[in-house]
Amino acid sequence: MKTIRGVDEARRELIHPAPWLSPPVSASTMEFLEKAFGERLTAHDAVRRVLATVRDQGDEGIRDLSRRFDGVELSEFEVTREQVARAFDHVDTHVIDAIHQAAGEIETFHRQQSRASWLDYERGVGQMVRPIKRAGIFAPGGNAAYPSTVLMLAVPAKVAGVEEVIVSTLGRDGGRVPPVVLVACSIAKVDRVFRIGGPPAIAAMAIGTESVPKVDKIFGPGNLLVQLTKQAVYGIAGVDALQGPSETIVIADERSDPALCAADLLAQAEHDQDARPILVTTSERLIGRVQRELDRQLRELPTESAAHSSIANNGAFVIVESLDEAVQFSNAFAPEHLCLLVADPWPIVPLITAAGGIFVGAGSPEVLGDYVAGPSHVMPTAGAAFHSSPVSVFDFLKVTSVVAVPPARVRQIGPAGVTLARAEGLPAHARAIELRLPLVPDEDTWEAKGR
Repeated sequence: MKTIRGVDEARRELIHPAPWLSPPVSASTMEFLEKAFGERLTAHDAVRRVLATVRDQGDEGIRDLSRRFDGVELSEFEVTREQVARAFDHVDTHVIDAIHQAAGEIETFHRQQSRASWLDYERGVGQMVRPIKRAGIFAPGGNAAYPSTVLMLAVPAKVAGVEEVIVSTLGRDGGRVPPVVLVACSIAKVDRVFRIGGPPAIAAMAIGTESVPKVDKIFGPGNLLVQLTKQAVYGIAGVDALQGPSETIVIADERSDPALCAADLLAQAEHDQDARPILVTTSERLIGRVQRELDRQLRELPTESAAHSSIANNGAFVIVESLDEAVQFSNAFAPEHLCLLVADPWPIVPLITAAGGIFVGAGSPEVLGDYVAGPSHVMPTAGAAFHSSPVSVFDFLKVTSVVAVPPARVRQIGPAGVTLARAEGLPAHARAIELRLPLVPDEDTWEAKGR
């Protein structure tokens, strides 16, 4: 990992625009797209091709794209309830117990989140808060299975009261969804599961086909092509956010345990080769100790682990003069994960203004948040923590404004509305209020409905 000195240099070298603004598409991805489509396409062109195929060809388009992208022949898209039930026979009971426990912790956490409907009858305004009807969850497949992602999205959806939750994930080996993912779907009370992966899954859920229902909003992490497809379908369906590669900042001091610092960096570095593990510290001596631990722990990981390349290519040590400077850099970076491994972390917590999640102290590793702590691990990346939050119950709710102004309020606020409408050059707006003012009775005979 390279070493950077000072906040200003760290800002210049480590804070970059979000990847989807000008996506750095790897050579391997470009080769993959050329092989899939038989011609050289940009990532955006490939996404447009996917959407047009699904829109125009429906199920047949999904079959064609699944052959091109994943090399699978799909005769049936949906996993049957019997197949989901049989999945329990193929998963270790200890894993099933762990999924149950994680689901319980996630549900307990999210039941603390509430946003209720309200009506102020005297002012004549209010809000109706209702869940979306159908949520679509993309669970990454490919080289790994992620039952935890299913839990982190489906459980909050069900707590919010979403009527129908569907999951789409790559069916490998001829369309076979990993049993551990199906077990998580069952425990999280997912309603339907589809064996479609990558951009075709996003397109199918956004547009709808003969077999795949159109959803109201799409959730879930994924690679660059998946995120670009989510970006492209926004407006056809809602999307939770655009999630980039995993990010972790570890803030440490001279008393931090180098083995724990290295472990927390590697835990996120192994997600993919573009992950960004960064240690920010006031202690130059600690850097050497953490580097030795990284070397030792890397030797214990498989040679094909993405941690090797992400540590080498994207990892960084940042040396600062004080913990205040460490906080200053973290707030400028707005990391997905912020781990406070300093001796006294709690005074730092209220100083953090932008982070997806804060993991306080040596006893709270970020990996607990990945699985069993309770908050969703689907968090903002690429600086989105400046304006966005981890997925929560609120993402599955929608608000409808209610306006039922009683007569006394019409007389009170109507003239100001007329004035503003005329100031904006909208006479029809003004007239729509003026026509009502003579109709308002002298005495307020309003009877609020539903009071």
